[in-house]
Amino acid sequence: MKNRLMHAMLAFSVVAFSSCEKNDDLEVAQPELTQGSISHIMADSVEVTSFNYQGNLLSQSNHYNKETGEVETYDLFEYNSNGQLTKASSYSGSNNALLSEQDYTYNESGLLTKSNSSYYNGSSLVYSSYATYAYNADNKLEQKSVYEVEESKEGEEESKLKSYTTFETLPNGNYGTEQQFVMDANNEAKLFSTTTYTYDSNINPLYSYSEPGTAISPNNVVASTVEVHGINKTYNYTFSYMYDERGYPVSQTTTAADGKSETYTYLYSN
Repeated sequence: MKNRLMHAMLAFSVVAFSSCEKNDDLEVAQPELTQGSISHIMADSVEVTSFNYQGNLLSQSNHYNKETGEVETYDLFEYNSNGQLTKASSYSGSNNALLSEQDYTYNESGLLTKSNSSYYNGSSLVYSSYATYAYNADNKLEQKSVYEVEESKEGEEESKLKSYTTFETLPNGNYGTEQQFVMDANNEAKLFSTTTYTYDSNINPLYSYSEPGTAISPNNVVASTVEVHGINKTYNYTFSYMYDERGYPVSQTTTAADGKSETYTYLYSN
């Protein structure tokens, strides 16, 4: 199911890229965007996403139809007094109908422990789920478990584990490997896919704005390999950047497993 903040960051948070030499052991560049925040994403010179901020916090993202230029969907974000994201809602651009919403719960250490997701068709709830999160000793995400919420015959809500993903962290703080497991008909976990990442040493400009509980790294992904175990298929993706004089990415070209490429351009607020 769609994840709202990740939808806002789709072109970047999963695939933030670089043309620099690959090296997993490089020191992590701290993401301090002194030149301003990303304000627009252009795909082949056409605007696809724009971002609005209140202070340093992302308040809204708008997603445009590449053909018509109209807003297809937009996302609104709410925060607590500590600046932590507490709610994200997605709406239709044509009629402002609520499409989905997600709320977040944190522990006393400020780590995300649970997120609840609801999806709507008109005014009717059609699907709901929640996720729980576990961390390693360095407070890096170690496992995300997703549960589907259904109504029992007695009219009470029941939850069932549908999948979980484990994450391994490199010494420099980037996420190196993730493995997704799905529950089969016998409620046994089966390894579905393994994804490995390679990084550069440059700043990922969306690291500070990533959704809580998301395995996004401080540096930029330059290559990823996805192995789908059930069908014995492997998919390779590469990503290259152009940088400004400060080393911040200003354009990114994504090459998919089928060889097709698309170029994105980053516009900053100043």
